[in-house]
Amino acid sequence: MTSVRRALALSLVERYLTLAIGLGSNMVLARLLTPDQIGVYSVSLAVIGLAQALRDFGVGSYLIQEKVVDDEQIGSAFSISLLIGALLFVVALVATPWAASYYGEPRMQTTLMLGAGNFLLMPFCTISLSLLRREMQFKRLLHITLVAAALGSATSIGLAALGMGETSLALGSLVTNAATGVGAWLAQPSHRLPRLTLSRWRQVLSFGGRSSLVGCVTSISMDANDLIVGKVLGFHAVALLSRAQGLMYLFNRDLMSAVRNVALPAFAQAHRDGVDLEQGYLRSVSIVTLFGWPFHGLISCYAIEVIDLLFGRQWHAAAPLVPIFCAAGAFAAVNALTPNLLVAVGRIDLATRADLLMQPLRVLMILIAAIWFRTVQACAVAFMLSALVSLPVFWWFKNQVLEDDRPKLLEMLLLNILITAATLLPALVQCLWAGFDRSHPLALYAWLPTAALGVAAGVLTAWYLRHPLAQEALVQRSLGPWLHRIPVARWRRSATY
Repeated sequence: MTSVRRALALSLVERYLTLAIGLGSNMVLARLLTPDQIGVYSVSLAVIGLAQALRDFGVGSYLIQEKVVDDEQIGSAFSISLLIGALLFVVALVATPWAASYYGEPRMQTTLMLGAGNFLLMPFCTISLSLLRREMQFKRLLHITLVAAALGSATSIGLAALGMGETSLALGSLVTNAATGVGAWLAQPSHRLPRLTLSRWRQVLSFGGRSSLVGCVTSISMDANDLIVGKVLGFHAVALLSRAQGLMYLFNRDLMSAVRNVALPAFAQAHRDGVDLEQGYLRSVSIVTLFGWPFHGLISCYAIEVIDLLFGRQWHAAAPLVPIFCAAGAFAAVNALTPNLLVAVGRIDLATRADLLMQPLRVLMILIAAIWFRTVQACAVAFMLSALVSLPVFWWFKNQVLEDDRPKLLEMLLLNILITAATLLPALVQCLWAGFDRSHPLALYAWLPTAALGVAAGVLTAWYLRHPLAQEALVQRSLGPWLHRIPVARWRRSATY
């Protein structure tokens, strides 16, 4: 358990620092590029999204979840990854003129061709990174990711400042992946590439086929906003949706990726050791929602302020969409680790079935919203409703592998609802005074201290209500001496411990 905590801490540090680099880069790029230019790049990414889901072909997860891996398995995974990468590169190049013509945007040819280059780089990243994750070498992963992110961001900003528009983003992505590949290769003790072989191709394809099916369906669903909205409502609407959805992804994708990177190998190791996963899984859900719900709540309260701070005035129109996407993010936080759990216990078939059920439904809902209502708000609501519907669906599939401890789950979620309410109370009072539909952002000195006050109230409430995270030794050592000075917290602590 200590190694898992250390790995999680390193993974979180990696994501926090990478996120800081990404946020800083986005803040600069949002002021160097127009919404139309960012919309062109977003749609280009969505067009090749299906191929992006296929490029890994599940070989990373295959190597992580296998009980024992040898050189033959690693070599087979690398060879298959190379073949798929080369095939996708050719397909993407052939499809580029058609996609640009379909959207009536010649600039997409350049961004799509550059994006296709990533397919040739990814095989050299995937295998080494997966083996490092399997061995929980998150310190090395931290160094690789930070250097690659810094180089990619610097490239994008520099080229954007030179007036290269959306092309700067595509070139920055290429530099990031190239740096990741070199770093992952250097981090391997042997400093050699895996041997080319297909001796274990059946094992890799059996797992990878199901994993890629999930990835493809998920990718199509998540890119549906850009693909559908780009065609029906235009590139400017895509950019607004992308900015609003991006704030939700700060937690659900960017921060949670650190947790998922540790959760899969940790769940798999616990399963190999015969440990009961139910209580550990419920504890994970409790901690994820403890951070996720207040995060999404505060972002919703201060949507226009956060948009103005990060991206500038030209993006204010995205602010009304933020609370809708944040509601979707709050729902998704409950199921955030369910797919990892299913894969870790060897039931990728259940993860596949769950995604095959939910992701097409999400696409259909967004498609209907875009065509019928023809507004970005309707598309955001459709996305949110699909996240709500997925709650019971994923929980049902999870219960097929682990016995459901529903009373414990409800107890933990209720506890987090109370903590979230305490966190949001100061912000809600301020927004009630300033107006929830305000068109001008509050001054930074007015809303940021209020948000900080809410976070402090949430921490105190979690301590007072004895949240499981508050009983961790690290939390006790770091926050205990400070909270013990507060009469209410001191009384509760002395009555509990």
